[in-house]
Amino acid sequence: MRWLTSPLSKPTTELVLTKRQSRQETVDGRPETVDGRRKSVDGMQDGRFRSRVRDIWERLAAAEAAPHFTNVEGGSVEQVRDKRLRLHHCANYAAVLTMVDELGPGLRLLELGCGSGALSAAFGSLLPDGSSLTATDYSQDLVEHAQQFHAAEHTVFEQLDVRHAGSDRLAQADLVMLLEVIEHVSWSEAADLLRRLHAGLRPGARVIMTTLDRSPFPRPHSGYLPHVVEYNYADVNLFLSDTGSNPFSEFRLHRLVSSRIARESVRAENRGGYWSNRISAGFERMGQRSQVLDRLRRRVLRAGFLVYSVLPRGREFPLEEYLETMSLVHDSSDGLDADSFGIVAELRR
Repeated sequence: MRWLTSPLSKPTTELVLTKRQSRQETVDGRPETVDGRRKSVDGMQDGRFRSRVRDIWERLAAAEAAPHFTNVEGGSVEQVRDKRLRLHHCANYAAVLTMVDELGPGLRLLELGCGSGALSAAFGSLLPDGSSLTATDYSQDLVEHAQQFHAAEHTVFEQLDVRHAGSDRLAQADLVMLLEVIEHVSWSEAADLLRRLHAGLRPGARVIMTTLDRSPFPRPHSGYLPHVVEYNYADVNLFLSDTGSNPFSEFRLHRLVSSRIARESVRAENRGGYWSNRISAGFERMGQRSQVLDRLRRRVLRAGFLVYSVLPRGREFPLEEYLETMSLVHDSSDGLDADSFGIVAELRR
């Protein structure tokens, strides 16, 4: 598969057209398809990707969960009961790990926005000997939590605000990970972040970023307050094709695909998830205006977590059934919009 490139002098509309045309790629002269749709990422097999999802899932399941919410969003991924959401996050890390497998050992990885650190630790424990992960977050509290609960082989946790990261720090990295980060900032702030990374990384270094895919949903946004922007596949392609927002000269896009995950996610949002997010956002905004209301909101959250933690767990999650539906896909058409639940973008300096 070719990396997508464009002359910097072309206007954005021509860039998008050129890059879309350039994605008509083949394997041994023939399009590689499954059920009529292109399904490979540089020859990666679905079995390897699914195996990596399973590996991360199992390590996350064995992780020690804190007896309190560990982030401002009401619980980190190892604490939430929505196993489908947990699987989505595992798929993000598995996609990166599958790509790292092809790059070989000895890589220095830098993660920006590691949160509680549970997924980072699961990911880091699967890196080959000689590779290392420095997982960072702007929150010192989250970093200390990660150091306490999620120590792992090949992995260290450090506090880092990318807005103040010097080029000497970025220049040490072979690959920077931004997993489920860009939706938390505006389009212009995401562009600023890419410019800072491009300025600090050495030639040949890569950035891999993931975000959820809104393509299957009827609404452009889920109503979830911490998400400033939510993207569909066309949005990400447009964003990365515009040299005003993406200074990296080469990129390629992949999709996380599962008809079951996409279908169930849309149904959950339509059956109350959207309005639940809107109501929660309303309480969050009230807390931002009043310290008294914010303290009350936090007390309710703590009490809710205690109740939440003792509720029956329900039936066992059918992991293998979900895995059978999952693929990591390089797509050049709109044919996967209904089945895509995540986007993986790979940029090269």
